[in-house]
Amino acid sequence: MTKITLTIGGSDTWGGGGIQTDLKTFENLQTFGLTVLTCLAVAENDNFVIRPLPPSLIQEQLQTIEASFQLDGVKIGLLASIEIVDLVIDFCQRNQGKFPIILDPVLAFKETEQQLQQDYLKKIKELARLVDLVTPNLKEMERLVAGPPIANRSDMKYRTQQLVSELQTPVILKGGNKIVNDRAVDYYTDNKITHYFIGPVSYKPTIHGAGCCFSAAICAYLAHGLSLIESIEKSQHFVYEAIEHGLPVYDAGNVWHGNIERNDT
Repeated sequence: MTKITLTIGGSDTWGGGGIQTDLKTFENLQTFGLTVLTCLAVAENDNFVIRPLPPSLIQEQLQTIEASFQLDGVKIGLLASIEIVDLVIDFCQRNQGKFPIILDPVLAFKETEQQLQQDYLKKIKELARLVDLVTPNLKEMERLVAGPPIANRSDMKYRTQQLVSELQTPVILKGGNKIVNDRAVDYYTDNKITHYFIGPVSYKPTIHGAGCCFSAAICAYLAHGLSLIESIEKSQHFVYEAIEHGLPVYDAGNVWHGNIERNDT
């Protein structure tokens, strides 16, 4: 039976991240991908700008999905406003335990919006308590758990354990090669099981969308019935291969998923 996965997130007009990458990942890992669009990322006067969709339209999308499909997994990405987070919180409360839910806590703020940042972070943490896994990168973790820059594996472990203790939700911290130059290092804990995932590093420049790819791949593998640890391990390898086969379609370069692991689910 075909597995059905849903991505709730933003549209990357450049085609390399957000729901575009999620759908490519879902398809490559043999799940049928659905979307609930929350916002659009566009360029305005050479600046990166996020345009949220009206909450009523997001609610209609969620209701349409719930009325039409039996889901096998959900990945949540950029939500863009507190009102949108509230809608997704309601969705997760209605569906908690029915299928795995992965939260990639994309935090895109302007420096001047300090109070909005804090209010938004509180809402994201409220949402994070309802999901099965949270997948922050280093910068996102430094905002979720305030402190100095994360510089080594001990910092990764300490900050992740702090967040898990607060949320009571498993967390995989994406370190990439910023912790160990020649290896990709991610750290997982649920405060019972802890595990470092260490893999090869690709030095190709085609890294746009890598974080979205990782969380979407975990969602897809879980939808196929793999364990969380195995899903994370396979997803780290999948992202490496996606970067290695990336397409330099514009300056940043996109991860690419064409026929990477068709038979590996």
